[in-house]
Amino acid sequence: MERESDLRRKYRKSTGVLSFVADQLLGIPRHIRLLLLLQFLMSLSTFTAMPLMAVHMADNLSLAAGVIGTVFTIHLALGRALPVITGPVVDRFGFRNLMVLGLLGRAAGFILFTMAAGASGAISATLLIGLGTAAYESAVYGVFGRQPDETVTRVFILNNFALNLGVVVGPALGTIFVFHDTLLPFRAAALFFVVLGIWSARFGFLDEKYTSRSPIVGSWGSVLTDLRFLWFLATTLPWWFLFAQLFVAFPLYANQITGLESSANAVFLTNGVSGLIFVAVSLFAFNWIKSREMMILCHALLFAVYCLAPASETIHWLLAVVFVYTIAESLILPSVETITAELAPDGQQATYFGALGLAWGIGAAIGSYTGSWLVLEIRSPPLIWGLYASVAALGLVLGIAFKRTEKPLRLRPFVLPGVAGDESSARARE
Repeated sequence: MERESDLRRKYRKSTGVLSFVADQLLGIPRHIRLLLLLQFLMSLSTFTAMPLMAVHMADNLSLAAGVIGTVFTIHLALGRALPVITGPVVDRFGFRNLMVLGLLGRAAGFILFTMAAGASGAISATLLIGLGTAAYESAVYGVFGRQPDETVTRVFILNNFALNLGVVVGPALGTIFVFHDTLLPFRAAALFFVVLGIWSARFGFLDEKYTSRSPIVGSWGSVLTDLRFLWFLATTLPWWFLFAQLFVAFPLYANQITGLESSANAVFLTNGVSGLIFVAVSLFAFNWIKSREMMILCHALLFAVYCLAPASETIHWLLAVVFVYTIAESLILPSVETITAELAPDGQQATYFGALGLAWGIGAAIGSYTGSWLVLEIRSPPLIWGLYASVAALGLVLGIAFKRTEKPLRLRPFVLPGVAGDESSARARE
């Protein structure tokens, strides 16, 4: 305990975001820290290539808006909806094998994408990437969801930090690679995933640590009869619609404004850097505001920024919109994941996150088609941003209704290390 106190005093002397995050990691188990590192490397690998997918398909493969929407819909539908199957498999059989298969599947998908010459090749590659995403994330979030109530929110916030750090580093690498060869970012991503797949074989000890298991049919039945959770999933659909625009509409819109493929990376760099900045804010915000209330406030913020977005059509203004969007993203994602973990019975966490992924896939699929159609075909900023503002308003209304009708969740006070109440939290962990 003395060593931990010394470390805390040391980190408090620094105002840097990384040091602040290191302070929050002190109360997190070592295997969770390793998984957070894996999440950063996975995000880095993904975003070395992902920001350039829509632009590559539009400019180099000359694919229509409908085909691009289909590609991203398949990716989201498999990556987010298939955990309805892979989640119960994880809850029944364990974590390590699906983690390895998922990472290697994504490697194969990116390799195939470099060979694509048209719609069929791009769609086939996306199938593999989506399957890999489903398997890997079911395993990782199944572990995260099993963390104690007093630390689970902090784990998801730090997970969001790790993912955003990858969003910063990955596009920077992609920008360097694309100047040498337009396909090099996708080849690099494939190589990264091969290495991560081999490394993740070491996580077999997770299957021995978390021994609670649930039958597959029983896990599905639990979700289908949990009316509170089903109502919560419905409230998340507007957010997933808006979240999809980060991958489709925003990079395409940036490319239209500047005429440069690299401008798509600027969107993701802005998103990643903003996410890193607001990780400290989010850690403190959840100490005072409950997750359900946070979702309401963030949808109100999104409504306001989308109403203002048509004021200008410059790349700097778009990046300012992305910056504000990221504030909401940094707070909504941990809120959604925390509520899911709190509602899930022990041993069924991966299944509940799989059901969340299904809602994610449905909302994002609609958003992917709509976003690509609006930007590539309609090209009317007032209509584009007006629709996004309307969806944010719908999310605001559903969030208020959910807060008023839902029974109180079994949430414990979330207290940061080093602030009032930390000693009681430490005793609770012991």
